Amino acid sequence: MKKKFRDIQQDILLNLARPLVYIWMWFDAKRKVHRDPLYKFCRKEPYILLANHTYLFDVVHVPLRTWKVPFIIASQTLFTKQPTKFLVTQVAHVISKAKGRSDTATMMNIFNVVKKGYPILIFPEGDTTFYGETGYVENTTMKLIKKLKLDVVTCNVRGGYSSRPRWGTGKRSRHFIELYYKMSITKEALAEMSLEQVTEIVNKELYHNEYEYQRKAMVPHRGKQLAEGLENVIYVCPHCQAINSIKTHGNTFHCSSCNKEGRIDEYGFIHDFVFDNLVDWNKYQLGFTDKLRESEFETGALLSYMDIQTYEQNEVGRVNVKHKKGELIFSGALEKTIPISEITNPTITLRRDFGFYHDNLHYLVKLDNSSAAFLRSVQNKY
Repeated sequence: MKKKFRDIQQDILLNLARPLVYIWMWFDAKRKVHRDPLYKFCRKEPYILLANHTYLFDVVHVPLRTWKVPFIIASQTLFTKQPTKFLVTQVAHVISKAKGRSDTATMMNIFNVVKKGYPILIFPEGDTTFYGETGYVENTTMKLIKKLKLDVVTCNVRGGYSSRPRWGTGKRSRHFIELYYKMSITKEALAEMSLEQVTEIVNKELYHNEYEYQRKAMVPHRGKQLAEGLENVIYVCPHCQAINSIKTHGNTFHCSSCNKEGRIDEYGFIHDFVFDNLVDWNKYQLGFTDKLRESEFETGALLSYMDIQTYEQNEVGRVNVKHKKGELIFSGALEKTIPISEITNPTITLRRDFGFYHDNLHYLVKLDNSSAAFLRSVQNKY
């Protein structure tokens, strides 16, 4: 299949921008690359590149060294506002996908770009990790791998989460990442594998626990607000089991119910609380899902509707969102009660953008806080 004018335009722009992107990423993080000899950055044949998603800019770091820039499968929310809309439609090779659901148009686009000779870059988790551990991998990705019948290269990204944790609102110093590239499945081996075998290999090669990595690497990331933003991902106090009681201030945090205090150090570890890391804390709080859903909590938010055909984002205004058993209650710019049972495809993008479908509308609710609590209250997947 021949390349379209836009493909050629993007190839030229990407090659012209490459030196500037190198400089940009040099300032973003010190980078150490490990490459399997079976995989070469200069290869011309199409292939599938899979990577774990540790922080925002690994989508730039992972394909940076490749001679032929891959098409990245990315969330449709990137197409809704400038300047990212211009970048993903006019400059970068990006294919839009609705997060958390299958998309026939996306699949057709993927097959078309492979026929043009391009590699494909997929972050199978669909979103950056909140807690530092590789998360849920969509089964549809494994089916796609089998259908494409291409070599599968994996890139295990380490260090990005500690440098810029998704939940963190405070700056951290000394950003550092390591990238491990490996030819994980050849197309010849792929033809003989079952879907379960592919899934097992991909999960193994992409799995990463940032806290296990940091216990050995001990890379310091100093800052004055290391704990701020924690309330977006933690909603159970392990000392008194209170819901949504964690408050943050600088490098410290406390439970507003029992007044227990803790702090986060420059290596990302928690002190003076039950858990010293968010991976274990999150596994603990998952056991309180029923209690969370029975509780009431609320936050301010900015509400928009997103047109899934044009990718336009239409702002509605400021609202208050309250979770009350079985319902989301909106007040302010929107006065409406939505039964949780009628919500489909709930997701969190970026730090606290809560999206879902209801009554043929795509809601995009930028929450002030408590994003993990709202997501967990309406679904069982993530």
